[in-house]
Amino acid sequence: MKINLSIKKKLLIHSFLIQTIILLIFSFSLYKALEISTTDKLEATLKVIILDVTDDLLENKQISQTLLNEEKEYKFEPLYIRILDNKTHEKIIQTENFPNNIEHDDKYLNNLKEDIVTFEKQNNYLVSRIKIDFHGEKVVIIEVVTTKEILTSTLENLLYILSFILPIILIFAVIGGNFIIYKSFLPIENILDELKQINANDLSARLKTTNTKDEIYQLINEVNNLLSRLENSFERISQFSSDASHELKTPLTIIKGEIEVALRKERSVNEYKETLTTSLNEICVIEQTINDLLFLAKNEKDLIIDKQEEFYLDELTDESINELKNFAKLHKVGVTLEVKDSLELLGFPNLLKIAIKNALKNAIQFSNENSKVIIKIFKKDDFLNISIQDFGIGIAKEEQNKIFEKFYRTDKSRNKNSGGTGLGMSILKKIIDIHKAEINIKSIENQGTTISFSFHIK
Repeated sequence: MKINLSIKKKLLIHSFLIQTIILLIFSFSLYKALEISTTDKLEATLKVIILDVTDDLLENKQISQTLLNEEKEYKFEPLYIRILDNKTHEKIIQTENFPNNIEHDDKYLNNLKEDIVTFEKQNNYLVSRIKIDFHGEKVVIIEVVTTKEILTSTLENLLYILSFILPIILIFAVIGGNFIIYKSFLPIENILDELKQINANDLSARLKTTNTKDEIYQLINEVNNLLSRLENSFERISQFSSDASHELKTPLTIIKGEIEVALRKERSVNEYKETLTTSLNEICVIEQTINDLLFLAKNEKDLIIDKQEEFYLDELTDESINELKNFAKLHKVGVTLEVKDSLELLGFPNLLKIAIKNALKNAIQFSNENSKVIIKIFKKDDFLNISIQDFGIGIAKEEQNKIFEKFYRTDKSRNKNSGGTGLGMSILKKIIDIHKAEINIKSIENQGTTISFSFHIK
């Protein structure tokens, strides 16, 4: 059965296991290091003693029992000494208490090299041997033996200490690990508590930032950025719903009224055609309004589907004029393009064409009949400018700052009759902002309006 544990408990368990493994490895390493160190110390002591015995033996002309007093001389206990004949491996002399269970391998003894001290472990004993030439008379093997009680006692003491200390260390490690995990997760728990207070009805709340500049600070910033993006998205959706319901209500009411009137009694074909024409015009308004609202509801990333490219602003403007020729003829307005500087611009030509057409369409709509719209493209300082000038009704000074608001109309009846949705300038503003350009409006009532865009160029 799968057990679901919190991350804190998992970290605590993993921390405990890792620390246990580390302590076991450390204890084993310490044990082996102490064993090797104690063994080396024993071997060094035995080497000194066996060499001293060798010197004493070579100072005498015969091998006697008096040579075996090193135990008393060094005060090292227990110490056992024995001298063997190299050929027969028989005992020549030995201390009285020399252990009977010290065995020797004839092959091992035959392979000993003269004047080289060797060591061998047997049972609980450490045996050192050296082969020497005794005054040319014979070759003898000297054995100096001691027990490994010192080593065993030292290692047993170490095991006792470790068995007592390790559980204490692990207990403190668990307590300390739990404290560290608690302190580390406390900011995250605070973030979770704050997030629980945020709901879709109010996304304006933000997490409290810290001054630590650590990963928690980065997490809080990213969550706050996410909340900002969500808030903007919700606001766009809410605004879209509000705008759509507000703007679509009027044309739908007109369509409904036209149909209801037409159905009250029998009508002529021409009357039905008029009703259908009126309804169709209102449906076109609805369609255009929906398209414009969808455009404005999109964020910058959704609008920019292509990479930036270089294009000539005058060519793009000329294309826009050609596409609105019939519209200009309908309003009896001429359009003139004056290009002073033909330069390449880096941007999004498809979007910018929409902005230019919206500005040009507004200029044509609000121009007086038999007047003209003048478009100029010129370079000034580090900016490439395009200005669109009309000679029409103009915009009141107090209204000039409002024309980029959604559904704002300076002349509602005229704009409505000409098929506008009141969203064209909002779309224009959004596209110009994407290009990091500037918008400037100069207008005098009953004289005309000039709108210009300034694009920074290198």
